[in-house]
Amino acid sequence: MAHTTVETDFLYLYGVIFKEELQKTEVPSIIGIDLKRATVINFKELAAVITPVNPLHFSQQQIDLQIKDPNWLKEKAFHHHECIKAIHSQFTILPMSFCTIFQKEDNLRSLLNEQYDVILQKLNTLKNKQEWNLKIYCNSEQAFSYVVIHNPSVLELRESIATMPKGKQFIMKKKLNQLIQAELEKEQSQWWHQIEQKLKSFFAETKIRENWGREITERKDDMIVNCDFLIDKEKSEQFLNKLLELEIEFAVLGCTFQVSGPWPPYHFSKEN
Repeated sequence: MAHTTVETDFLYLYGVIFKEELQKTEVPSIIGIDLKRATVINFKELAAVITPVNPLHFSQQQIDLQIKDPNWLKEKAFHHHECIKAIHSQFTILPMSFCTIFQKEDNLRSLLNEQYDVILQKLNTLKNKQEWNLKIYCNSEQAFSYVVIHNPSVLELRESIATMPKGKQFIMKKKLNQLIQAELEKEQSQWWHQIEQKLKSFFAETKIRENWGREITERKDDMIVNCDFLIDKEKSEQFLNKLLELEIEFAVLGCTFQVSGPWPPYHFSKEN
């Protein structure tokens, strides 16, 4: 079988770190996404963590084809994440998106030069920070019951319906159910506002993500919050302890908390 030789590798970029942090420790020994060892390219105060990749495997055309293969995507995306996670364990990192590739070193240096101030500012923002994710799920029946018993607007309408003629009660009970549902949504929004306020002293930034449906979570309860937090490393333990307190407090409302992390700051690495 004929073998095509490739003279120049492309560069796969995992992320950018502070050059000064390399004085304290070396980049972890990482075998890159194309089975070649990761290294760094220094540029002023920055260091780009890269690994060489074969253009035959990682041209844009080839990636567009391979990404349709779920097994390839799962394997490579997981490897990308694991490499960034290993770097983040020792360095402040501005992580790059999956398959951020440069054909030549000059192209990478040109980007670092053009975006230098932005990258440096973002790295300073991320220094000594971790990303944590909080998902809050709510048992709809338990939350519905709580609103029926405690919500002032619902209680007022229920009392009003009790004094109405039977014919009118039938019609108004439909309106009552609609009111309960509307008030439940308001209540859940208020619950999240209360939780966020009680966590305020622990996080530097938050990012709200779209809630996942039951077809994705495969749970019987509904996701009502999906939020990422940028937390100072020194505050992470206090943050987690506070979440435990809040989960106990909000359990009566049918809420359960699911916390994951620490993650590299994926959701805080890009400009809004």
